[in-house]
Amino acid sequence: MMTSPDRTRANPNWQRLGWWALALGSALVLLLAAWLEPDPRGHGTHTQLGLPPCGFLLLTGAPCPGCGLTTAFAHGIRGHWVAAASANPLGLALFLVTCACVPLGVVAGWRGWSFDAVIERLALNRWALAFGAGAVALWVLRFVSAL
Repeated sequence: MMTSPDRTRANPNWQRLGWWALALGSALVLLLAAWLEPDPRGHGTHTQLGLPPCGFLLLTGAPCPGCGLTTAFAHGIRGHWVAAASANPLGLALFLVTCACVPLGVVAGWRGWSFDAVIERLALNRWALAFGAGAVALWVLRFVSAL
């Protein structure tokens, strides 16, 4: 009976490339956030990229779960933590995760770490579940308070 090979040893170059792509992508998102001017309304910063306003907000008058994410990043990169949290508290958390992905991606790519090992070591599956639950709870609160 054959066992499946360790993906890290079978294809370490793909793992390294993936980590470096994560670092580069995260750095580009942060550079874009630095380029954007935060919208004073706390949402709508994404329209500077040529994207349309939030359809959910236009239809209901209540913010969608993503309302304020781009604004939170634009405030976060400037160190305006309160304004970022006010725009979208989970946006601030996601901004901090994105910041952490730059050095993590560089180090993990350099050292050839396995995705599976890092996910397990940092319990990222649990953090993702907590983040998702927090996003749903926060959105319900924001939606109800806007009505």
